[in-house]
Amino acid sequence: MGKFSRLLVVYGCVVLLLSSCSSQSGGGGSEEDLQAQAPVEPLSCIAVLPAGTLADKDETMDYPEAQSLEKGAVFATEVISRELRGNPKVRILSASQVAALAPDISGGIAGTIAELGQKLDCDGVLQTTVRRFQQREGTEYAVDSPAAVDLSLVLRHSGDGNILWSAEIREQQQSLLSNIFSFGKARKRGFKWVTVEQLMEQGIKERLDDCPYLQ
Repeated sequence: MGKFSRLLVVYGCVVLLLSSCSSQSGGGGSEEDLQAQAPVEPLSCIAVLPAGTLADKDETMDYPEAQSLEKGAVFATEVISRELRGNPKVRILSASQVAALAPDISGGIAGTIAELGQKLDCDGVLQTTVRRFQQREGTEYAVDSPAAVDLSLVLRHSGDGNILWSAEIREQQQSLLSNIFSFGKARKRGFKWVTVEQLMEQGIKERLDDCPYLQ
């Protein structure tokens, strides 16, 4: 069987499996879907903090990894700022603004969120934490190691610190042949190996688009 024939067989299997999955999931939504569709009380103002990492809390982390995470945090901050800049209910804060608004806060992140909410008159605070930011090793057509991202987005109420919404981006790109259910993502990415920046940006955009408090 020639190379082109083998590709046709693989493509046919993918289409059949995706069609099967689609028909099986055509009933009621999952519990998570039902929760996401539940009505939410709108927030009047959301303060967006710069993305951070856990590098200063993990003593086992070496310098190159910590440096990579910091680079990922800077990039995540840029993407989030760009995506939310036009939202009238959003206040995007820089690291220097956070330090000036909450210089000496006790109670850790909860105290910082409460103080920022009070000073900015914002009832929501969005935190982002980057836990993995691994660049691909190779090119867009062949890799020794694919890009990988691990990031969390958490929206808290500034008054009581309760989590109103959260989402994770935890992905290491896989080839179509190793995971045929990744066909949709592979097609969206042009069947290429993406960079870690592309992987993170796509994930952030999708999660922010799904956040009901940002609509």
